[in-house]
Amino acid sequence: MNLILSTTILFLALLSDGLTDQRTNIIKEIDSIYRISTSKSDLYKLEVLLHKSIEIFPESSEIFWRLGRIYFKLGKKSNSESEKIRYFSLCLEQTKKALKPPSNLAHGYFFNGLCTGSLGQVQGIWSSLGKIKPFKKDMEMAISLDPTVNEGGPHRALANLYLKLPYLLGGDLGQSITHFKEAVRFGPQFGENYLGLAEAYIQNKNFLLAKKTLQMLLDIEPVLKKEDSIREWQTEARSLLNKILEQTDS
Repeated sequence: MNLILSTTILFLALLSDGLTDQRTNIIKEIDSIYRISTSKSDLYKLEVLLHKSIEIFPESSEIFWRLGRIYFKLGKKSNSESEKIRYFSLCLEQTKKALKPPSNLAHGYFFNGLCTGSLGQVQGIWSSLGKIKPFKKDMEMAISLDPTVNEGGPHRALANLYLKLPYLLGGDLGQSITHFKEAVRFGPQFGENYLGLAEAYIQNKNFLLAKKTLQMLLDIEPVLKKEDSIREWQTEARSLLNKILEQTDS
């Protein structure tokens, strides 16, 4: 990936500058590359860049949670259980470093919670209270610090938790709907917020609100940097609308 290579060169050039703005510039480049990294190969190269950054800024919580984010994405892209466990565990190692006092970063709590939950799912212990409670605590802390993280991500994560958990373990459609609505408020361009809210409404047998929610997603005008994602979400919305029509017509 040419941009990865050119950014690495830029990173090395930054080393000749003073430390005052160096970390900020490097973090901007890391985020820029992350947004266009789609393959595992891209992520491996970005991982190397992050490790180089840590060598220069060994106490940077901002860099640690970003490295955790890389491992989370690698875990999601992995096919084998052992690989997923490895990457989600590596993610937790980095996000825990990002949460050491005096750090108080919403992103750190958000990705720490995501990796806790994902690791629990892979290991087959997602229903254990030992995983649920820390997950909820991390997401609630992220919300208290910055609910806009990852376009309403902490609310979306809690909404999915309440949607998917069995009732006896804390599943709650009302809570799920409340959190999905907040996710839509903080991430109005993020399709998964609408799809999740519609699914919660469907499970609650409120098909009218589900259809209205999906129509809101279909009304979003694709913007250049999110065009492909929005079109994929809108395709899924149309499919879900057809399923609702089948259910209500039968």
